[in-house]
Amino acid sequence: MSSSRGDEIDAVIRRVRWRSFAIAAAALAVAFAVRWQAGVSLTIAAAVVIFSFLVLERLTARLMPRQETPRFRVLAPLLLVTAGSLILLTIVLLRWREFDPVAGATGLSVVVAAVVPELWIGSERRKET
Repeated sequence: MSSSRGDEIDAVIRRVRWRSFAIAAAALAVAFAVRWQAGVSLTIAAAVVIFSFLVLERLTARLMPRQETPRFRVLAPLLLVTAGSLILLTIVLLRWREFDPVAGATGLSVVVAAVVPELWIGSERRKET
């Protein structure tokens, strides 16, 4: 893999990360304005997805030969945070009667909504070449 290709991937990951935080913040503002339960539901679901994206980012760094390979000791806390957040989401879904499923589904869609524009950008770049 060339250095420019690696830099391009890093740029995509930075844009998706920034966009996912921005979309989550905007959705949280709306959800809390509607009902506090909706805001908390969206927060929990979005946190699970964003933590999972950050772990995926760290794991994909292992696949890029130009970077130093992160050790399991570095990845273990990230994997534990993701597992803990999934357990928390499961407990909330099973026990909290005020959980708002629409807000939860919206929170789960945060990273997806952040990635879709990258698909459009990538298809436009392929048309140019």
